Amino acid sequence: MSAEIQANDTRVTQFEEKETQLIKVKQDIKNWFQERDWSEFSLNLTIIVFLITFGLLIRILLAYDYRVDFSLTGTEIIWNRHVNFYPNGANFAGYGDFPFYYINWIEAWFQDGWYPYTDWRLTVPGDPLYFYSYPPIFLYFLVAIWRPGMTNLWMAFPMILADAACAGVVYLILREMIKGEHSRIIAFIGGFLMLLSPINVIYDGVYWLNPGPVTLFTLVSFYFIVKRKWRNAFFWLAIATMTKQNALFFTYPIFLIMVGEKVRADGIKKGVIESIMIGIYYLLICFCCSIPWIFITPIHFGAHLLFPGQFLSLSTVIDEPLINHTIQLSWSFKQLNMADQFVNLVAFGINSMFFMILAASIMAIFLFWRAYQNKLDNIKFFEWIAIYTILTHVLMPRGVYKFYSAYYMPILLVALIGTLTYYSKKSIFTTASILVAGGLFMGFSIWHLVIDRYFTPSILILACIIIGILAGLRSAFIFWKNKRIKMSVI
Repeated sequence: MSAEIQANDTRVTQFEEKETQLIKVKQDIKNWFQERDWSEFSLNLTIIVFLITFGLLIRILLAYDYRVDFSLTGTEIIWNRHVNFYPNGANFAGYGDFPFYYINWIEAWFQDGWYPYTDWRLTVPGDPLYFYSYPPIFLYFLVAIWRPGMTNLWMAFPMILADAACAGVVYLILREMIKGEHSRIIAFIGGFLMLLSPINVIYDGVYWLNPGPVTLFTLVSFYFIVKRKWRNAFFWLAIATMTKQNALFFTYPIFLIMVGEKVRADGIKKGVIESIMIGIYYLLICFCCSIPWIFITPIHFGAHLLFPGQFLSLSTVIDEPLINHTIQLSWSFKQLNMADQFVNLVAFGINSMFFMILAASIMAIFLFWRAYQNKLDNIKFFEWIAIYTILTHVLMPRGVYKFYSAYYMPILLVALIGTLTYYSKKSIFTTASILVAGGLFMGFSIWHLVIDRYFTPSILILACIIIGILAGLRSAFIFWKNKRIKMSVI
């Protein structure tokens, strides 16, 4: 009898403990809701929805208009037409990935049971079905909405939406990064400039090319870096990496920044261990996103991801790019009639990947050191990451396409606005700063669109120089301001 009473008491105790835990969970949820500023959340959500909707509307209207006025094909269904690469003589250098690759991949996926990571030894020249060269998540964007019988717009819609959504994330980043009474206005203007970005509107919104999804996920990762939520940042960076390989470049500096901050805050042992665990977490997310392809054909899966690259060499050869090929910085410098010795040096540094590795390492180590010294604010992060983004692409042996720049534009925009609005919080100076930042951003975008594609790498180098000068001026201003403060204290 006593055993039965003891068992009943145990069950009662367990029930009371569960009930106490349930009450605690309910109280935690209630506290969470009460602690949230729901008016702030609602306003931010409204602004983000407006930015995305307006950006989407602009892209769809222009896509329709270009297919009416500058069509390469005369199909009856307007959305199934393809846009002239040089509409009305404009030097856009549009690209044919969508009509040649994406449409064939999507149709084959639904109609023929197409397998994207095929055996490279069976490659058929000119057959797009053997040339899928992206991680799996990009494929999921392509096949997300379209079904047989729909127009081509529904193939492109997820990519267009992703590009438009970048404006909302730019707003969130600037809202978090810039403090003061003008924070929301500055953030909104930044988001609005992003939704109007000519490079993104043309290449992602009209030609339906691929930077939109990877740009969106990269920006989300940067948003969590601004908030110093490293696990979330590396989760989204992994998603970006498994959308398009470009995002892989960011793992180097961002990991070192995280190590620097964690070591400073928690000591070497704890900081390094925590950073390594988050690095493993990043790799685990990438691995999960690779399932089932990495188990079905692991070798071919890796080969397809490496396909966009180019073999390294120790030569100074500068080949003239074909009409549908990328442009190397060395070729661009050659077209500017720079000295042969200098151009050959650039060609060697690019072909061997020496310049790319050197530039990436210098900037990543610098960012690590600044983070360790607690001198890496969010504006400086974007200043340097904007330069890093462009240089790691421009110095690739493969070279760049014009449409690649859609990936850089939001990062450049945040860097410009953050840098130029730093100096004063007064309304008149803030307004002037926004006008200058917006003018530089839109001016660069339009110039980039109309300039000959041969000069694309050169104009990108010029953008790096301008960002570098502005970053140097801001650093000098901070040094001068801190010196004045110290002098006044003395």
